[in-house]
Amino acid sequence: MAIRKTEAFILKTQPLRSSSLIVTFFSREFGKLKGVAKGVRKEREMRGATFELFTHADIVFYEKKSDLHLISDACIIDSFDSLRGRLDTITYASYFSELVDVLTEIHDPHDNLFALIEVCFRYLPAIPGERIARLFEIKLLTEIGWMPYLNSCLECRQTAFERGFFSASQGALVCAGCMARYPDALPLSREGLSQLRYYTTHTLDECIKVVPSIGVEKELKKLTETFFAYRLSGPLKTQRFMSAIQFN
Repeated sequence: MAIRKTEAFILKTQPLRSSSLIVTFFSREFGKLKGVAKGVRKEREMRGATFELFTHADIVFYEKKSDLHLISDACIIDSFDSLRGRLDTITYASYFSELVDVLTEIHDPHDNLFALIEVCFRYLPAIPGERIARLFEIKLLTEIGWMPYLNSCLECRQTAFERGFFSASQGALVCAGCMARYPDALPLSREGLSQLRYYTTHTLDECIKVVPSIGVEKELKKLTETFFAYRLSGPLKTQRFMSAIQFN
């Protein structure tokens, strides 16, 4: 078994027997991985804290032929304790973690996605969660190749339109003249379309500085919710939680 070391964010943990954990983590070099951390539930005041959700850590593991590796050591780089102090930051950080877990494959590295997690975790206590969430969703979709086609109308290939309609089933925009063929198409204003394109074409640092209007935020939220529900056959657990408590 090869010994590997990588930076990673803890996405999810599951109890294993009486004292161990199955840890799902997203690493810089290897993408999403799963590993067994033996005995850590007996060491909650020591090594166990390393595997708290959202923690950024150096993880040493034995790479096995199966998808379940053996974690031998871990050291906290940043615990991101600031995310655990409020319900809203816990919820949005959990949402981001669930999105990454659900939408990425094992052993599929994305350095840009690793940076996205780090930046959004860092800004989440200071910037409204809804604004960070839209940016996170769109950057994640772009990185994994799921981002809807935005450059022209899917049907007629027209490019010069200021507002469009988004079809979740087609994963693309259509113009006003073609939207009747797509009953699921949602309206997208000129401002909403402009913001969506900006997020896909500009750097993360540039996007963080943008403050969309409330109307645009609602448009983009409806778009991403509809698209995820279609592609994933329903809402995520964290989305259901946010809806249940009327979180936003």
